[in-house]
Amino acid sequence: MNSEKNRASLMAVVAAYLLYLAYQLFEARLDTDTTMTPTVRFLCIGLFVLAAIGLFVYAIHTWRHSTQEEEDEQRKRDEHTMK
Repeated sequence: MNSEKNRASLMAVVAAYLLYLAYQLFEARLDTDTTMTPTVRFLCIGLFVLAAIGLFVYAIHTWRHSTQEEEDEQRKRDEHTMK
């Protein structure tokens, strides 16, 4: 596994954690023992969800790009050995 795939995997884990944080904020939305106003809570939930979606999309793009590069390198090696 190359470093690009490692980075993509780490980004996916961070995105999953952001979704978990958003879920925890949503689950505690009726909790009145906090200084966070409902407006701020929902803004944070939205920000975490949007950031997680962006990270997931970028992680998938990075993963696919890395896989394509590996396939191209393998194809070049195969062509070189056939000559």
